[in-house]
Amino acid sequence: MFEATKIIPQNSDWITLILVFIFFILSLLKVKFKDRLYHESTLFFSKKYLSIYFNKEKNLILNFFQAALFIVKLLVLSLLFYFVNMYFKIYPNSLNFNTYMLLFFVVGLYFSIHFLFGLLLALLFNFKNEYTKAIYFKISHFNNLILWILPFLIFSIYASKYQELLVRITFLIFVLLLIVRYSLFLLNNKKLIFNNLFYFILYLCALEIAPLIIVLKLTV
Repeated sequence: MFEATKIIPQNSDWITLILVFIFFILSLLKVKFKDRLYHESTLFFSKKYLSIYFNKEKNLILNFFQAALFIVKLLVLSLLFYFVNMYFKIYPNSLNFNTYMLLFFVVGLYFSIHFLFGLLLALLFNFKNEYTKAIYFKISHFNNLILWILPFLIFSIYASKYQELLVRITFLIFVLLLIVRYSLFLLNNKKLIFNNLFYFILYLCALEIAPLIIVLKLTV
């Protein structure tokens, strides 16, 4: 614990710059998409937002708003995994900016493969409309999760005491919110899932497991 605490101040400059960049992106989104960003951050409490924006943008999943939040998602997740690595001592000798950039690359690669695999399967099996709706809901819920976990992560990074405990709590909250996110996804799309059970099983095998295996093979 004490060794990790000593490491953090030495790396605080680049960590602070990353957080500043995250808030810069969020500030741009607040100016340009104030209402939408608010709806995105309250998605756990209301699913009305999903239907409204999906009907408007179902053919434009890759837009400026989603692209900006995708970058925020990569930056936040990479920071979270960086500190998890620090305190769970997965790779205790890898605690520097290069490690963070590697994590950023791995996380980005995973989500990219996940999306491309899904799009390919949707085109091959002719269920692009169902896939578009499902992936839109998943992306929106994950964006919501990231916006919630960011304050906990910042507090953990700059806490002067009990930092290790706070990082562990933040990671636990992340896992719990991830479970909530999947539960909401299943509940909100239960009709779609039961009507396309074969494709849902294919989705689980090909999109949730295969990208992770590919990323591990490429990076480990």
